Amino acid sequence: MNISATEIRNKLNKPLPGIQSHLKLAPEHRAAQLAAATDLSRAKKSAVMILLFHRNEKLWIIYIRRSFYVGIHAGQIAFPGGRYEDADLNIRTTALREVEEEIGISPDKIEILGQMTDIYVPPSNFLISIFVGYLSAQPEYKPDSREVAEIIEVDIDDLLAEEVIQEKNFNVPSEGASVKALYYNAPNAEIWGASAMVTAEFLDVLRGENIDKKNS
Repeated sequence: MNISATEIRNKLNKPLPGIQSHLKLAPEHRAAQLAAATDLSRAKKSAVMILLFHRNEKLWIIYIRRSFYVGIHAGQIAFPGGRYEDADLNIRTTALREVEEEIGISPDKIEILGQMTDIYVPPSNFLISIFVGYLSAQPEYKPDSREVAEIIEVDIDDLLAEEVIQEKNFNVPSEGASVKALYYNAPNAEIWGASAMVTAEFLDVLRGENIDKKNS
């Protein structure tokens, strides 16, 4: 996809599709969990960054694979990000700080293009704010090996390809069982769960599907 940062910013300024997009890639049990989560006042705040850059006139998106430390999301593919801390000025600061801590890209290298719809993750009780950032230069990574096992760059065109969305069972230690879920079968990553749900909304925005169906 040949799209500029300015065009992405303009698309993000329109109404977002939100949960209508999230549910397209939600695991089979997640819709019921989200419907039951009516009070999020005790949810823990966190933030992630959809970080983009251009290479060879193509748009790329950065994911990470979390290290296999003892934790509820160990080994999973995610966006750089993490928990809000009291020292953070705001939740946007959280996203920028976590990107620097996890993959070594400083905030002054990132142009914030906009913000996506918050997403709630029941297993960890996190309410996640999602920001979209753009790098005008090629990324130079300094990953934190304690938190990041791998940095994965994915061509947006691969996520928009026909038949990229497939279905399989994923082992989920926190659930004590496997979970059947749709996922993006990219050449170098299987993106599922909350990361796939967020990706679905972002791709819908790029396609111009910024429609709030609740108000249509």
